[in-house]
Amino acid sequence: MEAVVRPAKRLKGTLTVPGDKSISHRALMLGALAQGTSVVRGLAPGRDVRSTARCLRALGVPVALANDNSDHDVAVVEGRGLYGLRAPQGPLDAGNSGTTLRLLAGILAGQPFASVLTGDASLRRRPMARIAEPLRRMGALIDYLEGEGRAPLRVRGPSEGRLRAIEHEPPVPSAQVKSCVLLAGLYAEGVTVVRESSPTRDHTERLLARLGAPLELDGLGLE
Repeated sequence: MEAVVRPAKRLKGTLTVPGDKSISHRALMLGALAQGTSVVRGLAPGRDVRSTARCLRALGVPVALANDNSDHDVAVVEGRGLYGLRAPQGPLDAGNSGTTLRLLAGILAGQPFASVLTGDASLRRRPMARIAEPLRRMGALIDYLEGEGRAPLRVRGPSEGRLRAIEHEPPVPSAQVKSCVLLAGLYAEGVTVVRESSPTRDHTERLLARLGAPLELDGLGLE
């Protein structure tokens, strides 16, 4: 079979670009922590984003997806506020989504209840020490339930008081690690600072600023 492509004088039409998965995760999570109802349009389809929605529901956040069992592009999130999440009845299953697990760990590190974060066999082989180490420095209680440095993780806030702010420079630049620490910083006393040796995706920072969180960008460091 042979196909011949000839030059066209012009192209005309409409394209629908799929939603971005990284932004979709963060929009759902930050919508859950906001006060009031958030509507997210252009949500990425796929199992990973559904994993985030499922975990948020288990934490008491109503999340409605336009087409929950197929491609979806709209989500309605009924925010519960920073301190409105509830203890889940069982482990939070992130499926194959490292973004779901690592970012939720930052949020759960500031909660007064314990949560277990887990995922499929592939996710349980991925390194988690890069988020556990800074969260422990902030005062969160992090336990590995099966293997050192791997999920499942048990995460809860300090036994007394709030998290404490830290300055953190990830040894390996990572948007997930940065976002985990910044989300935990929402629950910390003081100013949380993340310094990057090279820039990573700034979706979390943009969304935090859009939702009214006090952020300052200083060179490659974010406060």
